[in-house]
Amino acid sequence: MPGLLRIRGKLDLQQFWPTGTADADTVNLVIDVNKQSFAFAADGKNFKPTQVFFGAVSKGRGSKPVISKANKITARLQGVDAPELHYRAAPLGAKLKASKARREAFNAANKERRQHWGEAATVALGKKVTTLGADAIDCEFLSFVDAPKEVTDVYGRFIGNVGIGHQFDLDINTWLVEHGWAYPTFYTSMSHEEIDELLTAMKKGIKTRRVFKDYSKDTGLFFAKLLYRKPKKGEVIELEDDSGELLMPKVYRRQVTYRMQKQVGLIAGTFTQFLQSNPEECHTADDFLKLGVHSAPTHRLHDFMHGKTFTLRPHEIVFKEQPSTLVDSRGRELNTF
Repeated sequence: MPGLLRIRGKLDLQQFWPTGTADADTVNLVIDVNKQSFAFAADGKNFKPTQVFFGAVSKGRGSKPVISKANKITARLQGVDAPELHYRAAPLGAKLKASKARREAFNAANKERRQHWGEAATVALGKKVTTLGADAIDCEFLSFVDAPKEVTDVYGRFIGNVGIGHQFDLDINTWLVEHGWAYPTFYTSMSHEEIDELLTAMKKGIKTRRVFKDYSKDTGLFFAKLLYRKPKKGEVIELEDDSGELLMPKVYRRQVTYRMQKQVGLIAGTFTQFLQSNPEECHTADDFLKLGVHSAPTHRLHDFMHGKTFTLRPHEIVFKEQPSTLVDSRGRELNTF
């Protein structure tokens, strides 16, 4: 059984769209940096303060301090994928030998895009947390890990569950799934117990219909006019009905990149061929739960494409967590608490 990392801090309630830019599955935790902010329990019960993250830098897709100068961390809610509120394809890398004209065309077309339900899910979470306070509320972040590097992803975000309310008993992760605002989306770093908890929450979420009702496997669908409505200072954005069909958010993000590159002539071919050229390892959830991470057959996303149809639902697949490294200010790897 792995140990348990605990982080206690403040959740800024103004961060959620439309007053802020945060969406429904990544939240910013404002941490008061002191000796008691972070604690680790090797046995999962007896916590001892740890300062290992102070000055630590995540080495993944880039290099990023895990605690900002403003004493904030970014938490990615484990096992949860909410509809995209603002997604833009990554800038073109040097490997894509594109002319200046095509790069300019790509940048012009590559707007921040959103999915159906992206705004509604964010507003729903924002309303829920503001029932507990006006500006900032106490929160607790928990993650089962053995080593510091296991808790951060390749973007330097802390991966785990966030609790709020009395004794932190309201788990935001499960709340989002139970109320039909997000899909359970699993990674190889998750335990069977963590997966089972979200599968149970999903049974309640399906009854609300919401994102479960509108789930689509058709990767030929693309709503080009659905763009991020970025809030401007002093502007009041009214939530409109944004229900409608949507892909698994993880597949949607790849679809956006594919369409933007194809639109300006950087690539040709089908979406399946695009996934083949950017292989991503995964397992079926059934195999992962029955056989474990080391014995479950490995697949790639394109294995589940049939024509334009992505044949699995979000909870039926387990993605391989991308590794990252955590180092101190001198570049030494941090392997113990």
